[in-house]
Amino acid sequence: MTDTPLITVLIVNWRSGAMTRGLVANVRRQRLPGLEAGEGIDFVVVDNASGPDEEPHLEALEQDPGVKVIRSEQNSGYASGMNLAAEHATGRFVLVSNPDVMLFRGMLARMLEHLEEHPRCGLVGPKSFLDPQRFFQLPPNEKPSLCGLLSETLARAFPGAGERHARARTRRAVEQWTATAGVPVTQVSGASFLMTRELALELGPFDTRYPFYFEDADLCLRLHRKGFTTDYCPQAELCHFFNRSAGQDPEAAMSRYAVSRRLFFKARYGLLGSWVANLLLSSGSHTSGRGHEFSKVEELGSFESAPVLDVPGHGAYVAELAVDPGFVFAAGRLDVTRRFRIPDVVWEGLVEAKYYVRFLERRSYTVLRTVCMEKVGAPKPVTAETAAAELVHA
Repeated sequence: MTDTPLITVLIVNWRSGAMTRGLVANVRRQRLPGLEAGEGIDFVVVDNASGPDEEPHLEALEQDPGVKVIRSEQNSGYASGMNLAAEHATGRFVLVSNPDVMLFRGMLARMLEHLEEHPRCGLVGPKSFLDPQRFFQLPPNEKPSLCGLLSETLARAFPGAGERHARARTRRAVEQWTATAGVPVTQVSGASFLMTRELALELGPFDTRYPFYFEDADLCLRLHRKGFTTDYCPQAELCHFFNRSAGQDPEAAMSRYAVSRRLFFKARYGLLGSWVANLLLSSGSHTSGRGHEFSKVEELGSFESAPVLDVPGHGAYVAELAVDPGFVFAAGRLDVTRRFRIPDVVWEGLVEAKYYVRFLERRSYTVLRTVCMEKVGAPKPVTAETAAAELVHA
């Protein structure tokens, strides 16, 4: 038994009280080395002026031992909220976390072990899944670059470039999806990562000039410049209920995304690089958008439940799911069944949107089939009870 926390979990809440409570309940099932479930872990929750509707959730959190709630009078952004939370952390390590994530059993212990075994690791992140059934893995995050931005711009404009870009991205994703040991990567997602409190406070951890997005890319960039690595630990696993927070106000989220992206390119490349990035971004917004036409898309219509999809050919393949017909950012899985169907519980967890699914032959990455279907019905809500029960024992 210990009264001194080893890990402080930092959460910024904005109208996500149910998910925040779910995350707290879920993390309390984690076991750190030599301790009982929940021991050695405390929480700091910063509420970014969510409004009166969040008060029942915040009051419930305040009644939960080991949870400190800080109410911010204004929404100064995710980076500012997280930095404020870090200032109140007491653990030797901090878990920086979105509220819309849940941890699988052993995640904290494995990331903690990785940090202790790799002293030059600045932060470590887990393998991330789109759903609690581990059906779809989320794609790896890659540090934004001018070369990458040029490739993405061309990919959105021209079918040939789109095919090359998508195939290369899938290859890199499969390499990470199939990794069995920890490895340095260019960027770790800000959805959830572990680092020492000392280093987090030294770096911020975030640059508060970023209104939303890219604060994680900037943090990784600053760590690399200080000689640290940013590592991916596939033995640690997490479920990210993607876009539940940002999806509440998508227009504002995308506006902040554009501001943050330009700021990041200036931080990485200076004024000249920033000018080139702005030029590419501007030209990309005016392209014809025909890059996805390298693969014929079959329009299947709207569905309340997931349809069965026939997969041509034989042998192993990669199945990918995206909201972008160019599959620039796509979740995926390796499979062999020729009648592919997203499980009901996974389908129910998806937000309402038009989804693209494509199948690629595993060795050559040749596109076998691409379909488009609209998911009808609100996503299954994440609650404290379902989060704690469903995930930690999976």
